[in-house]
Amino acid sequence: MIPLIRNRMVAVKRLIRLLKGLTTEYTEDTEFFHHRLFLSSASSVYSVVNNKMEKTAKIYVAGHRGMVGSAIVKELQRQGYTNIVTRTHKELDLTRQDQVEKFFAEERPEYVFLAAAKVGGIVANQEALADFMYENMMLEMNVIHAAWKNGCRKLEFLGSSCIYPRMAPQPMKESCLLTSELEKTNEAYALAKISGLKYCEYLNKQYGTNYISVMPTNLYGPNDNYHPEHSHVLPALI
Repeated sequence: MIPLIRNRMVAVKRLIRLLKGLTTEYTEDTEFFHHRLFLSSASSVYSVVNNKMEKTAKIYVAGHRGMVGSAIVKELQRQGYTNIVTRTHKELDLTRQDQVEKFFAEERPEYVFLAAAKVGGIVANQEALADFMYENMMLEMNVIHAAWKNGCRKLEFLGSSCIYPRMAPQPMKESCLLTSELEKTNEAYALAKISGLKYCEYLNKQYGTNYISVMPTNLYGPNDNYHPEHSHVLPALI
């Protein structure tokens, strides 16, 4: 099984270490990083070990009011990062390409945590398949593309474990991706997340960017959605 990360702050510290380039947990003979991190190149894995994130670097956290995004901001501040850029949905609609391109052209962040997403549990996904696919694909493509156009040094895209096949062999491996049918109840969301992951991969291959994708699993904590029907199982039980 994919390891469960039950402690939210432990998971967030790991996400920040990945973006800062402080982890060396990868293998040269595979296109997959450990920790559910995907980063492919034509010949070998991109090394991020020497890409340290300066304390004064401009960092954009997309989705800073959500569960993971808010924890990322809190941890960055705890570690002494002082140039963190955020925008509310009212200030910046990430599904609008014109707004996103204007924001990136003006702010030009050096690092991006893409934690923004339209999320929900099984019921929410089943009731709004088209909305989940459209909104997630639009915001992902807009942010990743604008980051590339404006010279973002590194981007971390947060995906989901639902990108893997419903009947993937256990224990599940990263190489199971796109080998068989997805779980139908959240297929639309999964396809959107796969698209974001693949776009990062293709930018890395074509343009030599350093954009990574991380698949956190079963996270819960402050600022999660606790709706009895539209949230995930653990938050709903809480």
